[in-house]
Amino acid sequence: MKGTRIGWLMAVSGAAVLICMIGLIWTFVHVFGGSTGEEVPAAGPAVPVVQNMASAADDGSIRILALGDSLTRGAGDSEGKGYVGYVVDELQEQLEEEVVLNNLGMDGLTSTELAAMLDQEAIRQEAEAADVMFLSIGANDLFQRGETLLNMEEEAIRPLEEQYTRQLDSILTELRELNASAPIYLIGLYNPFIEYSESDTTSKIVRDWNYETAETAAKYDHTIVVPTFDLFQIDVQQFLHTDMFHPNTEGYQMIADRAAGLIMAWGVAGNE
Repeated sequence: MKGTRIGWLMAVSGAAVLICMIGLIWTFVHVFGGSTGEEVPAAGPAVPVVQNMASAADDGSIRILALGDSLTRGAGDSEGKGYVGYVVDELQEQLEEEVVLNNLGMDGLTSTELAAMLDQEAIRQEAEAADVMFLSIGANDLFQRGETLLNMEEEAIRPLEEQYTRQLDSILTELRELNASAPIYLIGLYNPFIEYSESDTTSKIVRDWNYETAETAAKYDHTIVVPTFDLFQIDVQQFLHTDMFHPNTEGYQMIADRAAGLIMAWGVAGNE
């Protein structure tokens, strides 16, 4: 009788874990898959085309260019600003010059897609004119619309990490060729699953990913990694949107506070 009860409990626990995992994967497919829900063609990812951008003419303002995925776009923020919008608010309070933001963040963007986007002349002009650049990329490379959650073995993660670091290297090389002086603030990853089972595994994966990101960024002048892992390490759900992945307004403000502090310490255009 006791063995039957234990077997029943194990079966229920296994089913609960499976249901939880399916729910997480569903969230990633619908949140990180972009707004269209279309499959990526086998020949390669479609490159998002940016249109109707503001002029990159020098008008004396401080120009901020934000590139990257849904974290840059601000998914989950009730105010629709995201971390970079709150950074602009903080800088505008402290600086005399007008701060102009061009936020080109896109849901579901991977490093491969971002690298391809930098071939667009409009984006290249914005990068050349920027005084400060923000970049968040890598979450979609790592989590693969939730597929990574089904196999978190090192052998499965390593190819994703290697592909990402190659693309990040290409992105930073291109941005530095376009603009040698503007500081680039690269937003690190946090672990939204730190309160779930297997949190030790997911935390190690994210920390290792951040380490490789920092090692790649260290090769480039005026390129600063903004750590976020510790910000979401305790009571993470308090700082997450209802999708349980993106930050909520308070979470974005925490990232913005850290990033704005770094900007004020470093200086605009890396030379103040």
